Amino acid sequence: MKKRTKNVLRTLLGIIVAIIVIGVAICLIDGRSPQAIIISHSFPRLSMEDYERQSGDMSDQTTVEIPSKVTFPREMRQYRVGGMQVFHMEPVDDSKPIVLYIHGGAYYHNFSLHHWTAMAEWAKETGCGIVAPNYPLLYCYTVKDAHPLMMQLYQQLVKQYSAGRIIIMGDSAGGGFTLALSQEMRGDSIEQPKHLVLISPWVDVLGGDEALQEKDTFLNAEVLRKVGTDWAGDMDPRDPMISPMYGDMQGLPPTDLYSGTWEIFYTDIVNTFNKMKAAGVDARLHEAKKMGHVYPLWPCPEGSKARKEIADIILQ
Repeated sequence: MKKRTKNVLRTLLGIIVAIIVIGVAICLIDGRSPQAIIISHSFPRLSMEDYERQSGDMSDQTTVEIPSKVTFPREMRQYRVGGMQVFHMEPVDDSKPIVLYIHGGAYYHNFSLHHWTAMAEWAKETGCGIVAPNYPLLYCYTVKDAHPLMMQLYQQLVKQYSAGRIIIMGDSAGGGFTLALSQEMRGDSIEQPKHLVLISPWVDVLGGDEALQEKDTFLNAEVLRKVGTDWAGDMDPRDPMISPMYGDMQGLPPTDLYSGTWEIFYTDIVNTFNKMKAAGVDARLHEAKKMGHVYPLWPCPEGSKARKEIADIILQ
């Protein structure tokens, strides 16, 4: 019996060692962690069938709940701004910044678990405040409904905390929304926030690099162009309010942009970064080789590293 137990333990140990060796080999050969490789292939790519099924969906998304498995370090209260649901957690003290987080989801998906998890992580690590608006989404609303409410919320926050304590952060559609809001503020002579953090921002709703489509295991440029046109409603999809890559970058606050080199938005993000630098914006581009869309939110070593960098930015 003892001999059999020893043999079983030796077999298990051999399997564990083999898994470790294979994992290390994958990292050395591919350059990404095994977790990142698995995650990159775990998202189903958006299809035209998905678009046709979801377009025109008038489901009520005006009220959501924080997942029970996510715990924030301080009370997260809720209120409404013009009917828009807002989640709001105060900072540890008056020295900490306020992060206004604008979630992604192609303007028709609501908060995901990854959004809540990342916000909770930053709140715990930095002591910052969190403000997370559940802004109007397709297909009940368009950009014309969402932007005024977000501007109203921002101006309320400025009165409460001052612009110098506010960081606006967004991923994907929320990243494009963040940049568009900042451009709108500048145009309306509204005081800019302290900093912008754009995570894989969707800066041109008619863009996307077809040459990277094969590498991007999640996004579908053809589908997104249709969704972006829907979000624009009766406006030109290349209006900077919808596609801020075409907007004026002059006078924008310091900005950090994150992008994987294997996402279809990569080329548009690089072009936006270059426009920012040419306009004199204090901008930094963080590129992750072979990583995909919104990789800083992924539960993998590369994502963890990016989230720690963003925590440092929050505390600057």
